[in-house]
Amino acid sequence: MLSKIVRALLISSVILFPVVVWFRLNRPIHPQTVIDRLYRQYEDISFVSIDYHANRNRFLGIEREVFTGRFHTHENAGKKRYKFTADAYTGEIMEATEL
Repeated sequence: MLSKIVRALLISSVILFPVVVWFRLNRPIHPQTVIDRLYRQYEDISFVSIDYHANRNRFLGIEREVFTGRFHTHENAGKKRYKFTADAYTGEIMEATEL
């Protein structure tokens, strides 16, 4: 009796673990996470603007859901403006180009 319960728990955990991981990886994150990452990566950010709706975009030949936006930084030479693209599922800043 006990071995059947242990076997059932083991089988259900082996099946459920990959399903839970897949759902966690395929769930969009909140855009505030992207903003927090920008503040950690760049110094002296004075302005951040982000589109809160994820868009489908082709990046390096792959269709992805991304957040896009702009930010400004203050440096010795003055203000620099950038536009950025961030992955909607991981929050990774994929591209930041100066305008």
